[in-house]
Amino acid sequence: MHRLAIALLVFAASAYAADLPQFEPFPARIELIGAEIFGIDRAHSRLEFTIGFLGMSKVRGTFKDWTATILYDEVHPERSSVTLTIDANSIDTGLEGRDKDLRGERFFDVAKYPRISFRSTRIEPKGKDRWLVHGELTIRDKTKPIAIPMQRTTARVPDKGWGNIRIGGAGSVTIHRKDFDVVGNEFWGAAISDDVEIDLDILGSRPNYERWSWMSREKPSIGEVIWKTLETDGAAAAAAKYRELRKSSADQYNFDAGQLGIAINRLMQRRKIADALQLLEAGIEAYPEEPGFYARSGEAYAALGRREEAIRMYEKARALYPHGTESAEMLRRLRE
Repeated sequence: MHRLAIALLVFAASAYAADLPQFEPFPARIELIGAEIFGIDRAHSRLEFTIGFLGMSKVRGTFKDWTATILYDEVHPERSSVTLTIDANSIDTGLEGRDKDLRGERFFDVAKYPRISFRSTRIEPKGKDRWLVHGELTIRDKTKPIAIPMQRTTARVPDKGWGNIRIGGAGSVTIHRKDFDVVGNEFWGAAISDDVEIDLDILGSRPNYERWSWMSREKPSIGEVIWKTLETDGAAAAAAKYRELRKSSADQYNFDAGQLGIAINRLMQRRKIADALQLLEAGIEAYPEEPGFYARSGEAYAALGRREEAIRMYEKARALYPHGTESAEMLRRLRE
């Protein structure tokens, strides 16, 4: 996966520097889309399935590789939306031989259909902290409507550890595997049940980048250098210094794209959008193949109400990383 996609697009808790102050992130609602962008804290989320075996037992499994983006509206949760993508090849039932069969042509046929996806279409209120999430589930290129009853487990709140903003929900739904042409061979197709129970327990996260350390050991972080320049001389001087040092002293600093990404995300968090765009321009010049810089540029333009520029940047991010859920979710919201 792209390095900056990890640094900027995957939302997960990071180790923090103990000497940094506590800081609650600024509100990050983007008025143009009426929502905040949340990723999934994979370490504290669960996506599992259960299927009957011979009417006597059950097989339980999960997928090791999946991601999602939630556009969350705290005031009107029913206006929220989500896109989720699963790497079908990452199926794990605890038995390698069985997993190999499940990856095969008669089941998921991952060589031909590598992705499973879900996209919400409507969220229906069903009482206090309860919703019915309507959407489209795609398996083996077969798309069927489903509705998932969900209960909010975590209202929007900064956590006590890092100050990351959290949201959470849990739910379950039963689908019918044959609706998606997951039939199996003659024996196994009859041995396992048609119904598959899916359980979800999702913890969304929007990181508090004020608590992220530069985590650069062998060489000084270029991000830290740029951040200090930005604080004393402003964004234009910081961007100029980044370009200058990359030309003259590239071997003396850690120029990993994520180092600059931390500085950009801190500016975004403080809603210094114009300053962030100056560093993003420098980042795109240095790393034109990194989707994360384009995605953050798209978010910045959306925050400024500049829809067409936001769409253009997210389209570039999606071209470089076609399976990115943030780009997919933001593009459909921006185009509405």
